[in-house]
Amino acid sequence: MPTPQAAPDPAPVRITGHRGAMGVEPENTLRSFRRAVADGCDEVELDLRRTRDGHLVLVHDADLLRTTGTPGKVAELTLADIRALDPDPETRVPTFAEAVAVIPVPIQAELKDPAAVEPLARVLDAEPALAARTLVISFKPDRLLEIRRLRPGTPVGLITHRATETAAELVAAARAAEAETVVCGLPGLTAAHVDACHAAGLRITTWSVNEVPELRRVLAMGVDGVTTDHPGELAAALRSPV
Repeated sequence: MPTPQAAPDPAPVRITGHRGAMGVEPENTLRSFRRAVADGCDEVELDLRRTRDGHLVLVHDADLLRTTGTPGKVAELTLADIRALDPDPETRVPTFAEAVAVIPVPIQAELKDPAAVEPLARVLDAEPALAARTLVISFKPDRLLEIRRLRPGTPVGLITHRATETAAELVAAARAAEAETVVCGLPGLTAAHVDACHAAGLRITTWSVNEVPELRRVLAMGVDGVTTDHPGELAAALRSPV
């Protein structure tokens, strides 16, 4: 009798660097992305906004004050205006093109600005290899539906600040946004939410997971991935015995 074959290992849990490695480097910068990749992350999450002259840039907030020390709305400034704030290409606000050039792993591209939807769709149309490694994510279902309208079949993920009261509500929200992935806030997340998403054919990841005990807890729930400010610490923990 032939020896039974062992079942294949399940897909590994993916570690996503939140704005790169924002726990140790300036968020959404080339330096942060390089650090996240060097520290062993599987994916990188970044935030997209559109400048006044139509460039996709990586900034979380609508205003630049928190990250650059200089007030100014991204949507009201040109790329040249923004670049003038910091001459160092490793720490200044990068363009999407500059960022993806230093990120060899898959990308979660969060639409922070509705004006970023159309230019992102154009970029993904023009660069099939980039499109193949990009998951477009947003808290706003209308932005996900719009990029699917402009570019049918684009993989999209719905972000939530916390888990819904019931698992069925989480699945329904994802379905309404045409999302294949749920990026669920950690508060309130239970194994029931994870099981319901998997039963519906959805991937579910959670954010932000910044402590190893939290990582162990969500791994026990069966999540597909975690987003963290400290990808190096969590990647190391995954490689270590419990």
